[in-house]
Amino acid sequence: MNVRKNILITGGVGFIGTNLAEKLIKDGHNVISIDDYSFGVKENELANVKYIEDDLLNISQINEDIDICFHLAAKARVQPSFEDPIDYFRVNVDGTMNVMEWAKEKNVKVVYAGSSSKHFSPEDSPYAMYKYLGEQICKLYKKSYNLKVEIARFYNVYGPRENRDEKFGNVI
Repeated sequence: MNVRKNILITGGVGFIGTNLAEKLIKDGHNVISIDDYSFGVKENELANVKYIEDDLLNISQINEDIDICFHLAAKARVQPSFEDPIDYFRVNVDGTMNVMEWAKEKNVKVVYAGSSSKHFSPEDSPYAMYKYLGEQICKLYKKSYNLKVEIARFYNVYGPRENRDEKFGNVI
């Protein structure tokens, strides 16, 4: 028998977040999403999910009892990161730091969405560097604060609810 869990998904209206939420709801869990809707779309919203439209840096405002957080929210893609490295840092590094600090305070397990860019030099792009730093922050909190953190890396993900990034022509 599965135990019903309260699950938070950062980036919950994005492609991966929506598909994850759908599976978790089918498995009987309670799901909350925090997303700024910069990539995800309202059309991805599902019944029985509580949606919070807000910046990831405001995660500390979430006071529900959460068992696990899937931290999927990030500014994605290498090429656009060269155009706005400051915002990529804000979301991918500061955002991850805020998630880890919130999780530490609430004693919430975190699954962090790492990147295949891990297999390349972090100096190759702002995106690669900031995802690398995100993983290092997760490792820091796991080792120094005994926070339950795991890193998952997605490769060549495709499926229902893929959206096109109009500006760059990439699937997001």
